[in-house]
Amino acid sequence: MNIKIYYFSSTGNTKYGLTLLQYYLVSKGHDCELISVENEDAIRYDCDLLGFASPVYGGYPVKIMMDFIERSETFVHKVPVFTVLCPCSTMGFWGSREIFIDVLRSKNMQVIADLGFLGNPSHPIVLGSIKRAKPFFKSFFDGIGRPNGLDAAKIRDFSTSLISVFQDYLDGKKIKKPRYSKTKRWVSNTVRSREINLINETSSAVYRDKCVKCGLCQKECPVGALSLDPYPVWDMSKCFSCQKCINICPKHALYVEGIELIDYYNRKKLNEEELLKKHTDESMRCQRQNKSIPLRILSTPIGMVIVIMLQGITNKLLIQRTGSKQ
Repeated sequence: MNIKIYYFSSTGNTKYGLTLLQYYLVSKGHDCELISVENEDAIRYDCDLLGFASPVYGGYPVKIMMDFIERSETFVHKVPVFTVLCPCSTMGFWGSREIFIDVLRSKNMQVIADLGFLGNPSHPIVLGSIKRAKPFFKSFFDGIGRPNGLDAAKIRDFSTSLISVFQDYLDGKKIKKPRYSKTKRWVSNTVRSREINLINETSSAVYRDKCVKCGLCQKECPVGALSLDPYPVWDMSKCFSCQKCINICPKHALYVEGIELIDYYNRKKLNEEELLKKHTDESMRCQRQNKSIPLRILSTPIGMVIVIMLQGITNKLLIQRTGSKQ
């Protein structure tokens, strides 16, 4: 079977999970190609099965992925696809699955399977809040240190079920559709998306005494929103606040204005080959994820009501602006 997966991965967490999926699919005798949407104009359906993978930003699949799908032509005949999402917290799955399903459905694609695994928080603002947060607040970000052996085991199991479900689809058998909740869809549209708006209200800036004008930020920007004049300048009509530029700057010369503390995440410092061997070995052993009690509560419908009621407090915890009290 020939499988093609379109993806976006700013820091590498999503791509690493896909590398695990590719490893398991290839070991089963299938071809699996990973294609970054950064260099693609539209979807090409020249394979047996299509996949779409994205990190989650504020309860949404990332904008560059959504734009890629929306500018592609609508298929004449229904096309089977699967989705992969990588948030930094279990709560990130709220609504993001539904939004992904909706945009793919609008192009006459049917989601027959979905995978979700966690990735380490990577947004500088969120990382800054976590860095000096109390253990209680940190417990909500169960993606810290992920993907790991737990995720590898989940991805391994998904690789097996994906092939089985696709074969059933081809045979005309009735398949179990991925879960879809209108409530969760509403949560992402009206509540979770506030995180994107709050973060987008901030502006990136340059420490000119640190910047060496190496041009790495310009080279790595996935949408060409950066130029040097002679220091980095952002085109906000293109920028979607992935913050890749801030994370990869070797001199930490880029920062976010008005934010008390930011931190950095660069997966390129990790040895992916060693991790792949380590995590695939760990996936063979039985493991279970232990979620904190607060996270279990907030991952339920009742928990989301609590989040809505405490928006003011959660806003300040998530984005600690200059002068805000801890």
